[in-house]
Amino acid sequence: MIMTEYTLKAVPIASLPLPGWECFFGQNDTQFYDAIFYVWIVRNDGVVGLIDTGLPLSKTDQKPLIDASKSVDERCVFSDIVPLDRVLDEEGISGEEIDFVAITQPITYHTGGLVSSLFPKARVFISRAGFLEFLTENVGHPPRQFYFTESSWSFLYRLLLENRICLVDEITEILPGILFETTGGHHPGSAALRIDTSKGKVGILETAFLQKNIDEILPIGIAENVALCREAIKRFRNLCDIVVADHEPANSLRFNG
Repeated sequence: MIMTEYTLKAVPIASLPLPGWECFFGQNDTQFYDAIFYVWIVRNDGVVGLIDTGLPLSKTDQKPLIDASKSVDERCVFSDIVPLDRVLDEEGISGEEIDFVAITQPITYHTGGLVSSLFPKARVFISRAGFLEFLTENVGHPPRQFYFTESSWSFLYRLLLENRICLVDEITEILPGILFETTGGHHPGSAALRIDTSKGKVGILETAFLQKNIDEILPIGIAENVALCREAIKRFRNLCDIVVADHEPANSLRFNG
């Protein structure tokens, strides 16, 4: 059996200092840790995919997210923001080349670049549980306005009409060698991927912020379901050769395409 192997590039698109009590469950840690937000580029011969789409493209749409982060602590300020259109331009990727987009959490620092002009043909994968959480009458965390921008929500309608959206509730093969699944834990729509690469099977977990979460099997401090968060980390450690936390600063050094 021939294994399909992909290259991964973690492109930093923003930085946000987070207090340790948000990152690590059960620890009264007031130190601040840099959480890095990424757009992951997945490539193989003739295939291009993205994991997450970064913050909203416009400063107007970014502002509510920036204000909400600062409400936690004045030191929680986004910096080094790079919108997705600029990432694609700098990486030499056209929208026509992108085959799929996988969203690891339906929140605007992952869905902000999900707009029709950038994805004329891509299939989009989102957790069904996260999508339904957005639609529920009593939406939980985050507030409804932080799931999608107005532009992204309009695009999702178009994706539905064109049968280009996949709402995932079971482990789903995006392409041979790429699996997408809902894990829950941080949020009902938290998701993860397993990707075959030349370095081995790489797992990318949204239920883990930093590598310490993975190495110590330590749930994040703001997990909605601590048990699910811990179970996802344990399972991916067993299933994958390498498991990475979604906001670990070292990702861009380890995965540079």
